[in-house]
Amino acid sequence: MLADLKKALERNEKANEEDFVRAANQILTNQFVYADKPSQRDLYFLVSHNIDYFRNLFAAIGWTLVYQPDEAYLGIIPAAEERVMRLRLDESLLLLCLRQLYEQKLENFEVESGLAYSTSDELLNLYSSLTGKEIPNETRLREILSLMSRHGLIDRGRPDETDPKNVPLSIYPTVRQVVVEEYIRQLEALCDSESRDLELSSEETDEELIEAAAEEADETETVSVDHSKTKALPEEAPVQESNDETA
Repeated sequence: MLADLKKALERNEKANEEDFVRAANQILTNQFVYADKPSQRDLYFLVSHNIDYFRNLFAAIGWTLVYQPDEAYLGIIPAAEERVMRLRLDESLLLLCLRQLYEQKLENFEVESGLAYSTSDELLNLYSSLTGKEIPNETRLREILSLMSRHGLIDRGRPDETDPKNVPLSIYPTVRQVVVEEYIRQLEALCDSESRDLELSSEETDEELIEAAAEEADETETVSVDHSKTKALPEEAPVQESNDETA
């Protein structure tokens, strides 16, 4: 690998070893980088001009380098068996909804220069309709969107003053690299499993309620029989007579 780096440096008069190290670290940190982002432009072109070297470098540590010159981005994804990121359920489901939003915009010809534009409200509405789960609260949503932004999947805009909780979102095509068909199938299987568990729980609850009602009825009958053999307390007698008249 050091020999490959030496050859790459010989082909790049303006770049040094530190530039290559910095580029690799930034990709590992951000996962995806874009040519149209001023802070990432130099990095993007350094890697794209030395694509074979960086492909071999990341492959050696278990990552696949993805290079999409038509959409002007590149990044890394884990090996197939590690493709699914270690995420919490709400993060995974929102990520799935993000991919769904991108596909909807694409089908409706609403993608511009690879970007699909949406809002956090639209994302949460889709989350609610697709999963049937309670949407994340404002703080949790902010955390998840920050995570997606760090991985280069979205950019967050500034909310309008009249609707400060509705965050504008720019969805990058990299979401299609992260949320692949296998990932979607695993999430669907997980949701189906949770749904079956919920149904079982509901059935068990119904059975428990029926049993509890039956036990309560038995207890009520026992108490009724006991009262028929016992004199009522003085202060309770008028109440019982009043109830009987009402009935």
